[in-house]
Amino acid sequence: MTVGKKIQLVRKHRKMTQKKLGIRIGLGENGANRVAQYEMGYRVPKEDLLEAIAAALDVPVENFLTKDTYLQDVLRTLLWFDWEHPTEFRLTITDAEEAGKDMSEVRLAGNAKVLMDGGNYQPATVLWSNGAATDVLMREWAIRKQELASHQITKDEYLEWLLQWPASSDLAGLREPRRQWRKNEYSHGKNE
Repeated sequence: MTVGKKIQLVRKHRKMTQKKLGIRIGLGENGANRVAQYEMGYRVPKEDLLEAIAAALDVPVENFLTKDTYLQDVLRTLLWFDWEHPTEFRLTITDAEEAGKDMSEVRLAGNAKVLMDGGNYQPATVLWSNGAATDVLMREWAIRKQELASHQITKDEYLEWLLQWPASSDLAGLREPRRQWRKNEYSHGKNE
């Protein structure tokens, strides 16, 4: 969703007119026109104005700074968060025998559980996608993490895959990647 669409969504949710928002952010009585331009995507407010808009709408400014227009942006954010916090996400692939069954009762490989503070195990919370493109990219991420954990690839190779993603994507084995990332398949400057 674009910044403008987010502004419009929150403004309407707050039952605020464009004119009222314009006044609150210091654009004066004629500020509705500028707010409309932001919402339509004709203009993009600078960061200081985004902060004023967020304050006027009573939401954190991060709602407007996060790039989430494309699936790749969302996944790239998750990939980089995972790089910095490698134990935060656990990725698993459902049992093959469950494929195609009612997704309300999917059995995870290894009956995934999470160790909580205090040493108690709790069932894992699972996110899956009904979108084929999202699913295949998340499956590839799970495969790369499994390869890293089992030492089939090095941390350097995993980082190279991350740095070159999505060009390094092989869509979980469905195609050849546009950019090679395994040490024996690339050298600095190759494929540029």
